[in-house]
Amino acid sequence: GIAGTIRLESVKCPNGLAFDLERQTCDWKAKVNNCDRLSKPRLVLPNLNTAEPVCPDGQLQCGNGECISKSFFCDKKPDCSDGSDENACTVDEDPNRAEVCDRSQCVLPNCFCSPDGTVAPGVDAGK
Repeated sequence: GIAGTIRLESVKCPNGLAFDLERQTCDWKAKVNNCDRLSKPRLVLPNLNTAEPVCPDGQLQCGNGECISKSFFCDKKPDCSDGSDENACTVDEDPNRAEVCDRSQCVLPNCFCSPDGTVAPGVDAGK
């Protein structure tokens, strides 16, 4: 594909349905407004793993090189000017993820596994 884009594969949906690019599923054609797109922009990723520290303590580097507070990463609001602080937020990548629970020591509902001790593992805060 073109530099900076990801080429998409053709997906076949049953008759009357179209592939929704954002939701990654087949849905009624009338409800899908992005099936004509052949590519999507490549997300800029932050530089979370560097050999040497590149930012002051408590900060991490955006994809464009700027440093922002670690707490701003994966908070559902883009803080880096390139938006990269919201592009590496899986359970394995999120720099603010909770420690892995030791299930022999932590038994819900009497134990929580989050930095502030209020959220059960795998549960979005406030939901």
